[in-house]
Amino acid sequence: MSREGDDLQSKAGDFVRKVLTVGVGTVFLTEEALRNLVSEVKLPKELLTGLLDSAGRTKNEFLGKLSEEIMQKVVSRIEPQALVQELLERNEIELNVRVQFKPKAKVTVGHAPPQDEGAGD
Repeated sequence: MSREGDDLQSKAGDFVRKVLTVGVGTVFLTEEALRNLVSEVKLPKELLTGLLDSAGRTKNEFLGKLSEEIMQKVVSRIEPQALVQELLERNEIELNVRVQFKPKAKVTVGHAPPQDEGAGD
């Protein structure tokens, strides 16, 4: 009986380890990697779908909050006006612009396409 108890405890330990791996993995793994990992646990399809949906939401929330925190830290330490002023003082601005108008390819019936008046000069 102790053999069965040890086996059950070992399986429970493996299961908990996999669940924790999936929980932490939701942030760092792709959905396909999560599917492969969770498929090893042999869960019902409905539970698997719910777990993957929950994992996706958790990942999006975590990354959203992380990016907000990072931006708050960066913005709190940078003065945008001073940054722009320094950028303009240290650098020259050069713009190269090319604008070209082309006639549309669609021609209506009964009307000739516009002629280039200066083409023969």
